[in-house]
Amino acid sequence: MSLLIAFAVLSIAVSFICSILEAALLSVTPSYIAQQKIQNPILYQKLKVLKDKIDQPLAAILTLNTVAHTVGATGVGAQVTLVFGDGYLGIASAVMTLLILVLSEIIPKTIGARYWPALAPILPVTLKIMITVLRPFIWLSDQLMKLFGGTSHEPDLRQEIKALTVLGREMNKLDEDEQRVIANILDLHDFKVRDIMTPRTVCESASPDEPLADFTERVKVGQFSRYPVLDNDESPLGIVFRYDLLNITDQQVVADIMKPVKVISDKMNAEHLMTQLMHERQHMCLVYDEYGSWLGLVTMEDVIETIIGQPIMDETDDIPNMRRFAKRRWEHRLKNLSDD
Repeated sequence: MSLLIAFAVLSIAVSFICSILEAALLSVTPSYIAQQKIQNPILYQKLKVLKDKIDQPLAAILTLNTVAHTVGATGVGAQVTLVFGDGYLGIASAVMTLLILVLSEIIPKTIGARYWPALAPILPVTLKIMITVLRPFIWLSDQLMKLFGGTSHEPDLRQEIKALTVLGREMNKLDEDEQRVIANILDLHDFKVRDIMTPRTVCESASPDEPLADFTERVKVGQFSRYPVLDNDESPLGIVFRYDLLNITDQQVVADIMKPVKVISDKMNAEHLMTQLMHERQHMCLVYDEYGSWLGLVTMEDVIETIIGQPIMDETDDIPNMRRFAKRRWEHRLKNLSDD
């Protein structure tokens, strides 16, 4: 009788440990491992190795678990037959199956999935011992994986992060603005300059030979702090800052106070644009297509508006969205032409 109990307890106990280890290992998140790189570099290296070669610890766990179930079932069946006779073998099998299901599957896997942060530090040592002992079985598993071409696919971390922001919003851990900003930052490389720029039809520019007196009068009623300087065929010449008009002395025309301006392609993505603007300490660029036609201008403010998902306005701004305004004005012009 004691041998019967020993087989049952040993089988369930070993399977219990295997199930906890399996659930905890699969529950360790990449973000947790990344945090350990700063907090606990040694644990970071060990966990990273386990997750990078997760086939090996899983093979060790499943091998030991299968052995425990097989030996336990065989031993319990033999002892029941010896002690109680063949008539009780069916009852013993049903009881053993129920105990294994509850005590070595449901309960331990629930514990492992719920308390994996506390179990994570002991995973490397425990699993390393199991891998060493069960090395032949792991080698066989590796060969079978190679035979069937088993390869792991890299996860799309951008989509995972965006999914986490949605989850955080649903759990009220993130507000709507935080979720939108994170998603827009991750998608910033998908936005092209032509998608965020201010179209030329609503831009104000200056001519290099325009008298400063006339330009100053025009700027007084304007709302912009920077004006692109273009020649007659709209080739880029420079940029004029509004505050430079405060320091003019003997300058006569716009060309006397203009500064160099950066020119970019409309196909450049917004992430690259932001990097260049920050690196070169620029705020505004002129946008041209591949044929050399001026399309408009783009500023750091346009990039920030794309990130936060709403326009930035101050007391001088009358129109919240210049791109939308340009489109409405063009549609209105087309309507007038069709009416005529």
